[in-house]
Amino acid sequence: MEFRILGPIEVCSADGEIDLDGAKQRTMLAALLLADGRVLSDAQLSELLWGENPPATVNAQIYTYVSRLRKRLGDSAEFVRRAPGYLMKYERGEFDYHRFEAKVRVGREALDDQRFAEASTNLRAALACWRGPALSDATEFLVEAHRYRLEEARLAALDARIEADLQLDRQGELVPELTGLVAAHPLREHFRAQLMIALHRTDRQADALATFHEGRRILADQLGCDPGHDLTSAYRDVLADSPVPAQRSRPVVVAPMTPFRPGPAMLPAEAPVLCGREAELAAIDRLLTADRRVSLDHGRFPVLTGMAGVGKTALAVHAARELAPQYPDGQLYADLGGALSDPVEPAIVLHGFLRALGVGEAAIPESLSERIRLYWRELAGRRLLVVLDNAETEEQVHVLLPRGTQCRAIVTARPRMAALDGGVLIEVPLLPEDRCLEMLGAIIGADRVTEEPDAATRIVRLCGGLPLAVSIMGARLARRWHWSLGRMAARLSYRHRLDELQTGILDVRGGVRKGYARLDTREQLAFRRLALLNVPDFPCWAVAVVLGVPYAAGEEVAERLVDERLIEVSGDSSWPPRFRFHELVKLAGRELASEMDIAEERRAAFGRALDAWMLLADAARDNTGYGEWGPKVVGLPSCEVAASPASWFEAERGALRALARQAATLGLGTVAGKLSRAISELEVAVGLPPGSGLCLRPVDA
Repeated sequence: MEFRILGPIEVCSADGEIDLDGAKQRTMLAALLLADGRVLSDAQLSELLWGENPPATVNAQIYTYVSRLRKRLGDSAEFVRRAPGYLMKYERGEFDYHRFEAKVRVGREALDDQRFAEASTNLRAALACWRGPALSDATEFLVEAHRYRLEEARLAALDARIEADLQLDRQGELVPELTGLVAAHPLREHFRAQLMIALHRTDRQADALATFHEGRRILADQLGCDPGHDLTSAYRDVLADSPVPAQRSRPVVVAPMTPFRPGPAMLPAEAPVLCGREAELAAIDRLLTADRRVSLDHGRFPVLTGMAGVGKTALAVHAARELAPQYPDGQLYADLGGALSDPVEPAIVLHGFLRALGVGEAAIPESLSERIRLYWRELAGRRLLVVLDNAETEEQVHVLLPRGTQCRAIVTARPRMAALDGGVLIEVPLLPEDRCLEMLGAIIGADRVTEEPDAATRIVRLCGGLPLAVSIMGARLARRWHWSLGRMAARLSYRHRLDELQTGILDVRGGVRKGYARLDTREQLAFRRLALLNVPDFPCWAVAVVLGVPYAAGEEVAERLVDERLIEVSGDSSWPPRFRFHELVKLAGRELASEMDIAEERRAAFGRALDAWMLLADAARDNTGYGEWGPKVVGLPSCEVAASPASWFEAERGALRALARQAATLGLGTVAGKLSRAISELEVAVGLPPGSGLCLRPVDA
């Protein structure tokens, strides 16, 4: 009698194939065969037959399937009832998977002894046991439980057979086979390395190099990691046109996982210059050098938050590299894509992490929950640091946090992830002017900054304290060493400043637009319309006014813009809140408004905002509260004006003066004059000298 599972489940005798009744009976037989003489409990058999939804008569049906197998197979197999389940006894050589294992073992021994022809023969015989995907007509529950182990065993045997054939100079016949294997398993690096060797030996060096570069791109795009040792060694051999060693030292194994490879090093390259982050680095160090006897579930980890371009990633990577000696088992890194419109799914990130931790491709489960459990198991007992960059939500981060008692994490995100259990928010602020000058000097040379101090100061001021903008300026000036800083400062002063703030993959405009793309239609409209206002800051009701919606709806939109770091809360935490734009973000918003909205729509939005401030200024001047004008504009806080006109004017004075100038610039002289008179009268009413107070720099309309 012969039992077969490496393909459709079959039982064959000398007289032919024995008929088995349905998938459940085949599953019962295959499950007991794969148990290899061990008892499978009724609960285990139930799960392999029906999953989480067994019938009410589960025990009776299991008994029926066993009885039918006894009747079909007769004396060829013995099914023994042994609490709490069943086991199967049979002659070991009658099972095709046992024959496969035996042939692989002989082939591996021959390969290790450099008997390549014998190795190839035995490994081919082992692979011939496969008639298709294993367990192809069993229940999905049995397939899910065993397919990774079985498929990994087949691929490992195939890998060893190709290794033997390469040593026998059979590269001509291997090229088509390996091309198909690389296409089917693009992340399995050793197949790709073998294809490169075969191509090189058939005088196809260019194709071999192209195969490497394709693999490097796929690994970077899908896993965020660089090629491993095998692929890199093959690349060097091809470049050097050197012969491949007689036999690779890498052992060929038949196991559900590849051997553990300690020390994944997935951190990206560190930014060339990091200035002004001493306080943040000290805070990170305090969190990540805490007592490691406390597990992460009860410990704390840093969550770096801030606007796009403020340097969260650079800070996280620098801190991780500084702390690397304290985490000798390696560092994992993933860009979660929170700055993009299409963030990376946790399942994809876990795939890359598991590969970096040494888990074989075929051993990585398909479902997210199983990948999470395997990930946590792999981290058990290791001292490892995980960097999760550009996170989008708390849920996305939670499943990727390590659970090892010696592991820690660093998270970066634009939103303030205050609900992330164990996370400690560390705000990454804009850099002060002196540190921006230090950063610029570190990139282009301190002597150039010293020679043109006024121009250097003008450049960093126009960068608005944003490290990304300073880095771009430094990169451009370093490349154009013959340019004066004064010339670059003049170019930055032009209307299209954002055109100057991009070089290579660095782009201030692109960072803002990625956040903008994640907004819904109404939020995008609010962002564009608010950017049209030349005010130093604005109240929450202004969001409702430019949209023409109730106050509560405007408040919700404002908070969403704050979450995406496109606007920020201005000043302290007083109520009602006020908001402001970073100057470069406002410029990006105006560009979008010019692209998306016609001139009439832009003027109408500005007109609504201007009318609202005018009406409230009149109310404050006359101290009339709601009066006759209140219903004309949605969401205006007339009660606040009536309660304290002086306090309201103190908060809005800068915005009123800026709007008066902007109205004059836009040709609205009558409105500008009326607003200016209201401002002057309010200044007198509250005891301020006319024209005193906040002085705003002129801003283009």
